[in-house]
Amino acid sequence: MTESKGLNTCLVFNNQPEPSGWKCYMFGNRPGGWGITYFPEKGQVPNRFVRFMMKVCFDCLWVKEDNND
Repeated sequence: MTESKGLNTCLVFNNQPEPSGWKCYMFGNRPGGWGITYFPEKGQVPNRFVRFMMKVCFDCLWVKEDNND
């Protein structure tokens, strides 16, 4: 009887999306805090109205990072 080779190998794909340069401190969290922070992908940042409504309704703070290092 011949032994068949199944999927015995483990493939790892590390595809990191390009960051957008924005951070969202969610549900009352602020920079330096221990809450939830969301980092959207480039091209997936909500528009100004959505960011404003997230601030009013959920106390989220959107911060654009300055990458002029």
